Amino acid sequence: MRGWSRWLAAGLLCTGSALAQTPPSVTSANFGDWVLRCESRAEAPRACEILQSLQDQRRQPVAQFALGRAQRGQPMRLLVLIPANITVAAPMLIQLPDRGAPFPVSLRACGPRGCVAEADVSPAMLTRLRAREAQGRLEYRDALNAEVALPFSTRGLGAALDALAREGL
Repeated sequence: MRGWSRWLAAGLLCTGSALAQTPPSVTSANFGDWVLRCESRAEAPRACEILQSLQDQRRQPVAQFALGRAQRGQPMRLLVLIPANITVAAPMLIQLPDRGAPFPVSLRACGPRGCVAEADVSPAMLTRLRAREAQGRLEYRDALNAEVALPFSTRGLGAALDALAREGL
């Protein structure tokens, strides 16, 4: 893993201290419910991602979505960070506002602070995500096999994807 997904996943899965490297230069811009975040480090090329954090009714973080590319020309990837109390036997799905076929997301790793799931995002899926600003859902089953449906917004996603493309990623 390189760039954006490595930093995001490392922060969730690590239990110890932060990575010992030169502090990054970080910039961000808001686009509706999404944030474009870019990091520049002396030892690595500039990395950018678009993020949305999901919170519960008490305003506590429960999940995070990140979209980006490791390098120019590579496929767009979705990375989802969720709590560790999930059932791995049931598929994790993203249901988009258009009510078309759900988008599968594959669980990759779990650590003490949560789990990482990811998927390639095809151009057709990006078109569906951009189609309208509404609410989608991340659907999975928790450790007790109860259905969980975390709502997320597509408001501002098209503009955030355009800004990510202007960054060259």
